[in-house]
Order: sequence, then structure tokens, then C-alpha cells
Amino acid sequence: MQDAIRKLQREAERIASKHPLPEFYTRFKAQAALARRLFYSHPGVVRLRQAVEPLFHEELGHGLYHSSRVSIDCAALLCIETDSDRMKPIAVERLMTIGIYSGLLHDICRDTENHAEIGATEAERILCDFHISKNEIACICNAIRNHEAFLPPKPTSRRWMQLASDCLYDADKFRWGADTFTHTLWHMVDHKGLSPHDLLASFPWGMSGTLRIKETFRTQTGRQYGPEIIDTGVEIGKEIYRHLLKNFRENTRDSDHAG
Repeated sequence: MQDAIRKLQREAERIASKHPLPEFYTRFKAQAALARRLFYSHPGVVRLRQAVEPLFHEELGHGLYHSSRVSIDCAALLCIETDSDRMKPIAVERLMTIGIYSGLLHDICRDTENHAEIGATEAERILCDFHISKNEIACICNAIRNHEAFLPPKPTSRRWMQLASDCLYDADKFRWGADTFTHTLWHMVDHKGLSPHDLLASFPWGMSGTLRIKETFRTQTGRQYGPEIIDTGVEIGKEIYRHLLKNFRENTRDSDHAG
């Protein structure tokens, strides 16, 4: 990573550290803890993590770090959303595991065109070697196909499949909050070879896209808590933009005067 971009990422992390955690992460600690336990100890999940890690391209900002956070939030959302369904704990845990599989696999083809559809096909191939039913594989693949922003999802007649799809979408869009400005943005900027001045020119457009995502959450929990996650990211983004204006617009002017 370029030194200038690395320094900007560190500054973004410093800015983000001043902001309180969104309520989702303080209210649902128990569900998140269960999701993390499954993520790190469930044999099938451990095996899948090992299988897909070589497929990720971290420089795109959608590598294992991103997919891990999506997986854990997806599982936590499934636990929250099924709380009133009187499901047996073992059934809830199984559904959470499916959510983790979906999160780990949703961006394995991120660097290809139509990555959600192609990723779903690749996920089906990978999962054939796992102890997982055809219905569960169909559920995961449907969720992957439906995770892109600003595109209409394809509905399913089975509630648990629809819920898994909606939870994956919301967990992925939670990343449009602080994660955008502490992680994803800098990897993508570095991958594209952009300078801080290039970033400064495109920053307002990127912020407008972030704001649009607030209206797209699909689960009840996502609609209630997702907008605050996005707002937190936007506030961090505004501070980063001011930092860019202060440090790089003035440098540009100095170069102009020197010329």
C-alpha cells in the first residue's frame, strides 16, 4: 500500500475511534458472541474459511476481513430475527451457520463482472463437498445472488430462505458504515492506484452513494439499527473529507503557485 494511503487509513482509524459504537453492537452483544463462537469453532465453518481464504483478493477491500465481519453480523441478525419464532436452539444455530457460510462466500468472485451470480455458482460448487443439504445450498446461493445494492432481490417462498437472504444483505450493507472509511476505501484506492488528490475529487460522489443505502435494509432489525450504522460512517467520512481538503487541496494550490 502507498505510504500516503496507509497514513490516511491510520488517520481514518483514529477518527473512527472517537465515535461510539452504534446501538446494534451494544444491544445485541449476546447474539454477536454466539455468532463469533460459531465462526471460530464450528468445524464446517473452520473448514470453509480455510478453503476460501486463497480465493480472496484483499486489495479490493472485500477479502477475508470484510467477509468475516459480514458472516458474524449475518449470523447475529438471524439469531435476533428468529427470537420470537420459538425455534429450537439447535435449529437457530444451524440457520446461523448457514448465514456464516453465506457471508464467507458472498464475495469470492468480487473481481468479476456480475459477481453475485457468478459467486453463487462458485459457492454451489464449493459446498458440494460439505455436509450440507441441497435446500441449504440453495438458500446460501440465493442469498449470494441477492446481496448487491440497488437491485431488486429475487424472493423465495420459504421464510427461512428469505430471512437468510435478507440478513446477508443487511450484514453486508452494515459495512457501508465505519468499515468503508477504516478499511475498504483504502484498499480499493490503493488497488486502483489513486492518489489522495484523486480521492478528494471523487469523495462527494462516494458519500452520496453511502447515504442512499440507508433506505434499502430488508430485515426489521436492519431497518431499525442499520441507518445509525450508516450515519456513523458518514460522520467519519465527513471528517476524513475535511482532512483531505486541509492537507491535499492546500498542497495542490502550493504546487500551482510554485509552477
